[in-house]
Amino acid sequence: FPKDKIAVIFASGSISNGSGDDESIGSDKLSEAIRSARKDEKIKAIVLRVNSPGGDALASEEIWREVLLAKKAKPVIVSMGDVAASGGYYISCAADKIVVQENTLTGSIGVFGLLFNAEKMLKNKLGITTDVYKTNPFTDMGSIARPLTPSEQMILQQEVDRIYDVFTRRVAEGRKLTQ
Repeated sequence: FPKDKIAVIFASGSISNGSGDDESIGSDKLSEAIRSARKDEKIKAIVLRVNSPGGDALASEEIWREVLLAKKAKPVIVSMGDVAASGGYYISCAADKIVVQENTLTGSIGVFGLLFNAEKMLKNKLGITTDVYKTNPFTDMGSIARPLTPSEQMILQQEVDRIYDVFTRRVAEGRKLTQ
């Protein structure tokens, strides 16, 4: 048996925080797999097989960081499956090399935030209204019982823009392009 090995790590499904499961990528579990392969001296390279439409930005950032650390220790090659979009591309962009199929859907560098506003449904359909007492104007930001104020919309838009800036910077650095 040869003592040198190549680790093949599968990243399939949408990306979220935590452990994930058979149909999703958990940032904790995938990061640990990459970290373990990086630290194993018998493993000489890592192949990360990505098949993901994306998901949570923070979870993608955590996985990206592990890919970057692994790349500093040994070659990391990403092999993209049917789709590696948004967060799937995010976790791939730090690799030394990316290999795709002709029909791989990849890219989709974008960020969005989505909050549910159920105020009219609660009031008009269920007869539920709310009274809120708070210590700060943003304490209940994101409540489903009311729409966002213009100040809250601005805060959320700034956060979306910040995450987008980080994402495009990661891609530019990883692929040796200008932002």
